[in-house]
Amino acid sequence: MSLPKYPQTPVAQALCIIGAILLLLALAMQSRMWLAVFGLQPVAPGGGEYMVALFIGLPLLLLSTLMLVVATASRTWRCKISAMLLVPALTVLAGWFGLFLRSFYV
Repeated sequence: MSLPKYPQTPVAQALCIIGAILLLLALAMQSRMWLAVFGLQPVAPGGGEYMVALFIGLPLLLLSTLMLVVATASRTWRCKISAMLLVPALTVLAGWFGLFLRSFYV
């Protein structure tokens, strides 16, 4: 049995759309920090991009990941779009985990 491409129920549609919007907002809030981490942009005095990413971007990312996991875990709500959106959310979450580990061992 193949997965449907789009969410079939209104709850699945809401979870997928809200999760996607929160993921986009989280990525937008974290973009300047990731540019500074990879050396593509200098760190601003005071490190404001880190504070925005940590206190706004990370909670948005966690919330969007939770919504997309719920939308993907339920058999009746599962669809290809929510599964595809879960991949970048988990990738950025793994990046945060690596960033926290790096801060402890450097």
